[in-house]
Amino acid sequence: MEPIKKLFQNSFFSEIVQRKKRLELLQKKIVPFFPKELVPFIEIKNQIGQTLIVEIESSAVAYKIKLHEKGILDAINLKIGFNSINKIKTRISIKNKFISSTSPTKQSINRLSRLTTSLKDSPLKLALKKLIKTKK
Repeated sequence: MEPIKKLFQNSFFSEIVQRKKRLELLQKKIVPFFPKELVPFIEIKNQIGQTLIVEIESSAVAYKIKLHEKGILDAINLKIGFNSINKIKTRISIKNKFISSTSPTKQSINRLSRLTTSLKDSPLKLALKKLIKTKK
């Protein structure tokens, strides 16, 4: 067991541990500046220079982040330091998992299904029903 412990104390693994701690601290410091409804879907991946890299699960969340980007950046720079971050870059990470009922994707599907119930029989209604069936 001792050789394994020595292996993990190697400089390579200590750099990984330091990077992980830095990202956890960055996540803890920056996530409160994002809108509360987006926080469960956001994971801070890195800060390269003055660019913050954020990983998210859907394009709907990316769009909302881009809408709120200026306010988020102003709040971060005001609290943390002068012009420490000037851009938020989003990366979409598609995960093969069940869509939770609180995700923006599921909410959009529910809105479409409510819309189809209010429409009269038409080609649009049939197309929307087919689309909803494939997404559920």
